[in-house]
Amino acid sequence: QYGLSLLFILGFILFNEILKPRPFEGLVQAVAEDIRFIRSHDKATALRQIRKIVLAPAYIAAYLAALPLLFVLGMAVMTGRGIEALSSAGWSPVRAYFAGRKKVKSARGSISEKETSD
Repeated sequence: QYGLSLLFILGFILFNEILKPRPFEGLVQAVAEDIRFIRSHDKATALRQIRKIVLAPAYIAAYLAALPLLFVLGMAVMTGRGIEALSSAGWSPVRAYFAGRKKVKSARGSISEKETSD
C-alpha cells in the first residue's frame, strides 16, 4: 500500500505534466539552470555538485525505505512504554497524584486524613 501510494503520487504528477501545453518545460528549465550553475564553478565544486545530484535518488530511496521502519519503531517504543507503565510496581508521580489522600491512624487511635508526601 505504501509503494502504491507513492506510485500514484508520481503518476499524478506525470499525468498533470502531460496535460500541460508544454509538458515538462519547468523540469527542462531547472535542469538547464543546474547545468549552467555547475559549469560556472571550478572543477572540484562541479564534481561535488554532480555527485550530490547523482546520489539524490539513493538518498530518496533510503528515506522512503526508512519511513515504515521508523514508524514501526516509534509505535513499538510507545507501546512498550504503555505496557511498562501498566506493569511496573512501586511509586510513580502519576500514581501518587491519583492516589490523593490516605486515612492514617494517629498515635491516639483516631482516624485522620493525611496527605501522602512520598
